[in-house]
Amino acid sequence: MLQGSPRGAFFVAMAMTQESFASEGMPIDEEEALRRLEQRDDAADRYYAAWWLGHERSLHPRTLPLLRKALQELLSAGEEPDEDSRTLGLNVLRAMVHLDSSSAREEILSCLIHHDSNIREEATRTAASEGLLESVAVICSQLNADDLTNDRLIEAQIEALGDLGDASAAVIETLVRFTGDLRPLIRSASLRAMLLLTADAKWATDFPSLLQSSSTLVRRGVLLDLGAVGWIPALDWISQSPTENSIKLIALRGLAEHPRGHEPLGMTDEQACQMVLQAMDQLL
Repeated sequence: MLQGSPRGAFFVAMAMTQESFASEGMPIDEEEALRRLEQRDDAADRYYAAWWLGHERSLHPRTLPLLRKALQELLSAGEEPDEDSRTLGLNVLRAMVHLDSSSAREEILSCLIHHDSNIREEATRTAASEGLLESVAVICSQLNADDLTNDRLIEAQIEALGDLGDASAAVIETLVRFTGDLRPLIRSASLRAMLLLTADAKWATDFPSLLQSSSTLVRRGVLLDLGAVGWIPALDWISQSPTENSIKLIALRGLAEHPRGHEPLGMTDEQACQMVLQAMDQLL
């Protein structure tokens, strides 16, 4: 899950990549990516190699050991890593979202408590994608702290709790605190998580008003949250939202791929998906 938040370091790395392409005249392959990640002379090459290996879903036996080694570099750099270690670590965590990174679970869990909030955010998303249930207690502890100021990190942590599927009392109690939050995207993320964990329709009642927000960014984020849940009763809300059709189609695709909430309506999965596909056709 990468949606919603700016990725400054990522775009810096990609800009460097374009220069690299221009200088070498051709894209790289897996062996070249591994070579670049292993070398220490060119930081930009290492950033891009980490991204490339994740983006291409590399299955090479050296891929995960090298990525894991790069994460260990970040962790050994202490609370204030240099920019090269930090940016490489961020791209490694992003790469691991696409790979079977279970061999790096200890490093990922250690990044959850890193001093740098961007590292914690990416580690949270990686832990959720990898299904690391050991991360639940750490995430809950951080969300129950008193000095919550980083909205992007809070959203990522709330989304992770929903995606990890732990509906224990401690998780529910943590999430409920945010369901009335004045920050609309944080409220939407918590409602998304509660719907995923409980399938209780009462957590969907605030979505129509959130979708009428004057902020385009808020409306987009809420649509993506509904799509992530696959909440079929939201079909009309999504279709009628004052948001561009491209975002509506992404949300509707989520409804079609993993429909939820339609059983009380007396609908089968097939019927629910058919309704969604018809709504998508009307937007095309």
